[in-house]
Amino acid sequence: MKKYLLIIPMFVLALGCHNYKADIDKLQGEKKELAQSATYKDSAITEFMKEFNQVEENLAAIEKKQTTIAKNSRNNELQARQIDRINDNIRGISDLMKDNKEMIANLQKRLKGSGSKLAQFEKMVASLNEQLQNKDKQLAEMNDHLTALNTQVDKLNTDLTARTTESESRGKTIEEQTTKLHTAYYTTGTFKELKEKQVLTREGGVLGLGSQKVLKPDFNNKAFTSIDVTKVQTIPLASTGAQIVTNHPSDSYTIEIKGDQVTDLRILDPEKFWATSKYLVVVVDK
Repeated sequence: MKKYLLIIPMFVLALGCHNYKADIDKLQGEKKELAQSATYKDSAITEFMKEFNQVEENLAAIEKKQTTIAKNSRNNELQARQIDRINDNIRGISDLMKDNKEMIANLQKRLKGSGSKLAQFEKMVASLNEQLQNKDKQLAEMNDHLTALNTQVDKLNTDLTARTTESESRGKTIEEQTTKLHTAYYTTGTFKELKEKQVLTREGGVLGLGSQKVLKPDFNNKAFTSIDVTKVQTIPLASTGAQIVTNHPSDSYTIEIKGDQVTDLRILDPEKFWATSKYLVVVVDK
């Protein structure tokens, strides 16, 4: 009995000597380490998913820009502003592709350094990489298509320039012809004045008697004033008498008289009046 009593105090003494504080500290350390590991894992997953989602958003934006490019490319006669929009969209796609490649490279780097913590995301990154490669091919095709479109636009611009030049040339010719068609010439003065200006001469008669005033075959056209027949229908005369030397239908004009003064020659039918001669010569009395 004494022997057992001796053993019990020694056992209690041994228990009293064990360092329970160290065990508790160790357990608390392990708990803290587990908590930190869980926090790291949650933080890493959150960051990973954030970048993953950004890549997916970029891919969606790329898809939208591709749709816009396809829509703008359907028009057979592309205009310069449409080509500019296509260029802008392709540049936008290139920028998004660059961002995606950088983010995926970062994701892969972090996956390698995470051990088994984020291994389940490897397939997701591989899928993103595959999508990115497909987009690379599509971007190359779009660039080829854009080159073809630029060639088409260059041809259209060349054709347009040629047509514009041709149209301008035709317009100029038409304008010149119209101006020529609408231009007539007139001169007034006494017979003496018009003779001195090399406009009129006399023909016929004997010794100056019975001769007629006529337009010289090689008359001086610088002695005439040009007019637009669509705008000028009145020729001022301001004389005591007037005689039209050139040939014009008598029913296409009238001589306006006020008192004893011949005031104007008024053209009633310009087309008919100028049909026989584009030159009008009126001999007036002073």
